[in-house]
Amino acid sequence: MTVKSLLRSMAVASGLVLAGSAGAADLNIHSSASCVSYTQSTLPSQAPELIKQTLWDNFQSAEAGMNDPRVQASSRQAFTWAMETRWACTAAIGYLNGGNIDEESVGKCDCFHQRFVSLK
Repeated sequence: MTVKSLLRSMAVASGLVLAGSAGAADLNIHSSASCVSYTQSTLPSQAPELIKQTLWDNFQSAEAGMNDPRVQASSRQAFTWAMETRWACTAAIGYLNGGNIDEESVGKCDCFHQRFVSLK
């Protein structure tokens, strides 16, 4: 391998690394106030009435966001997180209506809603 081809290979590799890090920077879109994982949510440990009210509030907020033209047209992922919030809250509400508090779906409803709000 000549010096010229070695330098060319290094330049290509450097470009790929830089392109990858630029894409990774786009993934860091959540404010420090939003949770990264649903396991960070404290909602599942709250009183059942507070859980029920929060699930419904989050569901309604997500539903309104999905119908908001600003959210629909946003280049950020607000619409996606509104949709995920609605899905998670629907599951959590379903479990709750059956007499169970599903910690995973409650945590996801809470966490996904935080992400949605941080991107609105």
